[in-house]
Amino acid sequence: MKINFILTGEGSSDLRLVEHIENSLILEGFSEVRGEAPDLGMFKPKTGRAVREKLNTLLKYYPNVDAIFIHRDADNAGRDAREQEIFSATDGIVGIDRVVPIIPVSMLETWLLTDSEELKRVAGNSGYRNKLQSVPPIRQLESIADTKQLLLDALCEASQTQGGRLKRFKGRFSEMRARLTFDLDPGGSVNNLSSYKYFREKVREFSQTKLAGTNE
Repeated sequence: MKINFILTGEGSSDLRLVEHIENSLILEGFSEVRGEAPDLGMFKPKTGRAVREKLNTLLKYYPNVDAIFIHRDADNAGRDAREQEIFSATDGIVGIDRVVPIIPVSMLETWLLTDSEELKRVAGNSGYRNKLQSVPPIRQLESIADTKQLLLDALCEASQTQGGRLKRFKGRFSEMRARLTFDLDPGGSVNNLSSYKYFREKVREFSQTKLAGTNE
């Protein structure tokens, strides 16, 4: 079965999750998947930051899309509150059966910190064999508030650069974060995080419902 989806996130680097979602849906049994992360800035009038405003814009231009993936970091609000925020925003404009929440705890960067070897590779130092001291055990990652800063620290440690080179390296952070998001492995160690497992459960629920409908 073929399926198409759109993704709306919190920032431009988050939108690299399109490829990860495509891979996850293929694993659930879809034969062909096409995803897109529209730049809401290109639409007029300007779209606000609220989930409902984003949904109104997306549904205006993509009314027949099979699924809408909505990324919201849990931050201090928590996963349940973010999920309620997402589903409340759908009221009267789109069925919740077409909406799949993506809610990392506490930030998307938490998911990107689960693979130290990938961090070394993206930092350009895949031959570095030492353990990254800045990265705590996976079981502790979701208790850290600012994993964005932690991700930068981990990449700097992995790069083993210093001085002026380190300053230039830090300037590439957005690029490296986007690369890590693009390469996030659906079968990798990120599966040890509760928020990621919950996301995959939501993908599985959506997929089973959608695929079951084709057999009726």
